[in-house]
Amino acid sequence: MDLFDSQYFKINKRVLMICGLWPYQSILGRRIAFAMLANSIFLFVFTLIAGVISQSQLDIINTEDTIIITFFCLLGLLKCTMFYNQQNKIKNLYECIATDWNKLTDSSEHNILRSFLLDGRKINFITMVFCSSAFMIYSCIDFLLRIFNKESEYQRQHSFPYYFKPMVIYEKLYDWQVALHVTVIVIYSGLAYLSAIVTYISSVKHVCALYEIARHRLQNAIIACDKINHPLQKCIEDISLIPKLIKVIEMHEQAVRGIRIIKKVFGADFFVLTVFCISALTIGTFELNFCRADIHSFIRVLLLMPIIMIYLFYVNYSGEQVIQACDDMYTTAYNIDWYKTSSKTRIFVLMIMRRTLKSEYLTAGTMIMILSIKNFATIIKTAWSFGTLLLTTQKHRKNEDANFVAENTLI
Repeated sequence: MDLFDSQYFKINKRVLMICGLWPYQSILGRRIAFAMLANSIFLFVFTLIAGVISQSQLDIINTEDTIIITFFCLLGLLKCTMFYNQQNKIKNLYECIATDWNKLTDSSEHNILRSFLLDGRKINFITMVFCSSAFMIYSCIDFLLRIFNKESEYQRQHSFPYYFKPMVIYEKLYDWQVALHVTVIVIYSGLAYLSAIVTYISSVKHVCALYEIARHRLQNAIIACDKINHPLQKCIEDISLIPKLIKVIEMHEQAVRGIRIIKKVFGADFFVLTVFCISALTIGTFELNFCRADIHSFIRVLLLMPIIMIYLFYVNYSGEQVIQACDDMYTTAYNIDWYKTSSKTRIFVLMIMRRTLKSEYLTAGTMIMILSIKNFATIIKTAWSFGTLLLTTQKHRKNEDANFVAENTLI
């Protein structure tokens, strides 16, 4: 399709094709790409879980970091699986975008839609660059130092991540294998997350563009209404605005339909993502305060937490944009000079006002969390509270251990 080969959806197409999720690629190509991703992630997760189980002495920080990266990869696989099973819904979503694009004939409306899609592409590009850069810096700091610093076999087996020893191909290249395996699989899992976020951001931008086009049509109708200089009797009988108002209603209906499709595709996915992000940020907050003396662990957490926060921010920021687009449409509808129109035209004005009275919004789950900046702040606040609570219990345990040692010394 021509639209999806253009600059607006180039990132979406390439990322989804790597994961086998692009609805317009061949069935065989989609199955092969998805099987490669699923098998690679599953093997890596098995290696980490077996590595944790095989450890005789577990370090709390390394264990938590290994569990986080395990859940990160599992959730990426879950996201891909959900997307793979929703091929018809995703295809329907992209087809709605293409249909709405082809229906537009006015150049100004095309420019509105084009500007929103370019803005979505910019956000997708920034997200990819930031996440990739942060992870590359993290890999260089954590693995390159270990590769060029000769450590004992005991230190290797008890450092992050816990890696199942029988999976090592050649002992002398242990650090190289771990670094390469972790880097490739985390990038693979990251593409799974990006496949969801780029589709989501582009879809939300498209819906917001439809709202803006509906508002643009309504403003043009208002301008036309202001230019009416007919006598009172002719104004009462004038119905020239009705076709324009019908087009406003049609465009508003397309935007509402787009929001409902986005909810069906991403609702459950983002609920699971939100729960994972709260857990990961909670553990990250705990580790930032607990392991200040361990510079490697501190930098590792400091680099990974912003990736989670940026991803979570754009999920909620897009939901905030939908709310803002609905509010702008509502304000424009209620500012129309309805009293200058005929009685028949007022019926359609009233229909627009009633339709915009109920604001649409995106949710994570079924009406559980409304995606917005307020929800993002609530998640960060909740994670910080849980993290400090964990830190308090750990400090209390340390004080109890210190008191126990002191009592035994006195005895």
